[in-house]
Amino acid sequence: MEWKDVPAEEAAQNKYFGLGGWLLLFYVLAVLAFLGSFMSLFGISQFQQLYGDNYAILLGLAIVQAILQLPFIVLAPKKSPQMPKAVISAYWLSVSLSAIVAIIVGPGQMLPQVIIGVVYVALLQLYFKKSRRVNVTYLHRVPAEEPAAA
Repeated sequence: MEWKDVPAEEAAQNKYFGLGGWLLLFYVLAVLAFLGSFMSLFGISQFQQLYGDNYAILLGLAIVQAILQLPFIVLAPKKSPQMPKAVISAYWLSVSLSAIVAIIVGPGQMLPQVIIGVVYVALLQLYFKKSRRVNVTYLHRVPAEEPAAA
């Protein structure tokens, strides 16, 4: 789909402007992931029992992954034009770190998490690129009108 830039005021009048629809679902998932990652700090002894010698590495990964949710959590409600690129970059970094940790601790423990992460970020990236709501709200652009048939 082709897009055309519009002034911020015009974008704000569009019915797709704002944090809603699928974007709101992705936002809620980011908040839940953020909270879930930090909840692991309250169960360090359980974390240690579950992951044994690798608990410190995995606990550190959980904290970093929580921090990497912040671009979405902070920039989405502000309707910042940097949100789509910042979020996708942070999420790919998170998946990359998960893959590195999987190599260190053994892929058996983390391979499903890495695969799910790759699929999730790829779908989110596609959604950000194609979504009218994301394009209107954050990039201030609307679908370009198709030329009239002659």
